[in-house]
Amino acid sequence: MKTVKNLISAGWQLPALASILLFASVSPSHADVTLKGTVGAQTIDDNVVIASNTSAVLRKTVIKGNVLVKEGAKLLTLGAIIDGNVQSEGGSLIDLRASTRVKGDVQGKKTRSVKVRGSTFVDGNVQVQEAVAPKKVCALLVISATVEGDIQAEKSTGIIKVVNSSADGNLQVVENSQGTSNLTNNRIKGDLQFFKNQGRGSIIGNRIGGNLQVKENSPKPVVKKNLVEGDTEVE
Repeated sequence: MKTVKNLISAGWQLPALASILLFASVSPSHADVTLKGTVGAQTIDDNVVIASNTSAVLRKTVIKGNVLVKEGAKLLTLGAIIDGNVQSEGGSLIDLRASTRVKGDVQGKKTRSVKVRGSTFVDGNVQVQEAVAPKKVCALLVISATVEGDIQAEKSTGIIKVVNSSADGNLQVVENSQGTSNLTNNRIKGDLQFFKNQGRGSIIGNRIGGNLQVKENSPKPVVKKNLVEGDTEVE
């Protein structure tokens, strides 16, 4: 599992997150199955594709491979189990709810919205890059979720909201614009890093095992009531 640790350890340099948004190739042991509409409690032993400009609901469905959400497509999961990654470039929506389990990463590039909520558990990372949500729409929404890797949002428009969730890695919000950021009441074992964002921001009531690092944001975010075990660097 690839993470971005200690972004400011070398003079506040901000490496792009693009290097870790590596979409997994299709395993030779899996074919591709295209789904749309509502799929119930069945097991699919292959990779799943949600075709461009279509939508699918996976209700307690078990997917043994990866799920790829194509351009303009929508995916809603309700208690699904996905053994691989959930990935999209240009998708309209990834919405993981109702105790969905993803054993890989959740990755969106140039998507509209990625939502991870309702006691969903992700074994890997949750990563959004260059999301294109309107100002009042969530580009990244993580509520009441557990993530064993990092939670990352970079160079996106729209709302970034991470609330009442936990991450064993870092929470990183970098170079986002045209939307508010709300990071509240989370448990972060690594660092919480908030760099070069535009729009109002709130970093409140988080429990942080590493460092809290806030720099070069306009306007400056509200930062208060955080319990930080490492260093606090707020500018």
